[in-house]
Amino acid sequence: MRRTAAVAVNTFRETIRDRILGVIVLFALAMIAATLWLASISLGQQGRMIKDFGLVAISLFGLIVTVFVAASLVRKEVEKRTVFIIFSKPVSRGEFIWGKFLGLGATMLIVIGGMGLFLFLLAWAVSKDASGSLLLASLLIFVQLLVVMAVTILFSTVTSAILASMLGICVYVAGQLSHNVLSLTRLGQSGLTKVVSHAVFYAIPNLSAIDIRAPILGEGAVRWTSVGAWVAYLAAYLVLALLLATWVFRRKEF
Repeated sequence: MRRTAAVAVNTFRETIRDRILGVIVLFALAMIAATLWLASISLGQQGRMIKDFGLVAISLFGLIVTVFVAASLVRKEVEKRTVFIIFSKPVSRGEFIWGKFLGLGATMLIVIGGMGLFLFLLAWAVSKDASGSLLLASLLIFVQLLVVMAVTILFSTVTSAILASMLGICVYVAGQLSHNVLSLTRLGQSGLTKVVSHAVFYAIPNLSAIDIRAPILGEGAVRWTSVGAWVAYLAAYLVLALLLATWVFRRKEF
């Protein structure tokens, strides 16, 4: 546990100082601020516009940071041959994978938390319509990105960083649309279609299940029991992805 924490702290220090990370975060904050212009041309919907576009901006730029940094975490250490130095110490490959994940996770918590707080203050300053639900929505976006991060790290152990990044983005998009997969069962009475649809539905992380943007915008209410159950499912999915990444990485030869 101590060795995992040491890898996590080192990863956190490395990623938090990354210039690219800073540029993306600043650009995300600028995009959130741009919602002020969109709000100015709306007809009495300033608060709604700010919340909607702000949460989309947090998801989009959080995703960019997550997949491109996560894809290079392990690959970079292998290409630079620094893994030989790390593994010359009493650090197992499993501790290395988990430490990398926890370190980047801590960085993303600060990034998403900062953008969520910025959006909260922006909504309060413009429309006096800020609520704690915006911060909760940001936290749930963070949970979504943790799952994508774990899957991207898994991909990075078997392929290149660029391909792992692209696959990570695909998983995020598929996860946002996975609730539509079951609708395929209504297109016909084929038993095979139903089996395949359910298999795909459970194989892809259902990220949309914890998206509360619509209720925040006044479209329905949040069913917290359901959200909690899906968070538990995504946590299990995340752990499984990291266990697979550890299993694959242990069998790699450098």
